[in-house]
Amino acid sequence: MRDVRELMRNGLLVNALRLMDICEEEGTGCDVVIEACEEAHLRSPEARTDELDSTVVTLFDVDGFGGMTKQQRKEAVYWHACLCYARRDAMSNQSVRERFGLDDSRASRLAVSRLIRECCEEGLIREEDPTVGTRYRRYIPAWA
Repeated sequence: MRDVRELMRNGLLVNALRLMDICEEEGTGCDVVIEACEEAHLRSPEARTDELDSTVVTLFDVDGFGGMTKQQRKEAVYWHACLCYARRDAMSNQSVRERFGLDDSRASRLAVSRLIRECCEEGLIREEDPTVGTRYRRYIPAWA
């Protein structure tokens, strides 16, 4: 997806909507949408550019962790790591379980650990400090 400046058809209307807090400045909406999806334990939104160079974002209603494919879970982990990094924090096994609404059972911890490991192997995320033991590992986006 390209990062291009939006084309305003009615600049006066857009500025008025911003002043009334109905819409926001460019670039801030994506964080709000992804964070809202996390809080509702939904799949990450899908963004694409159409033939008119407009951005189309699709939101999905899914039954949490069990209703997602493995690829969708990996995307959710990646975006969770990005949000944590933007908050000057790092992702952990516990924060991923909270993101998916999972309990603290051994099965949940193992499933999330496996998912995090696969995301690291694919280069989506990386360990913040490789010298830390497994219990205290924290993760950040691979590009950070």
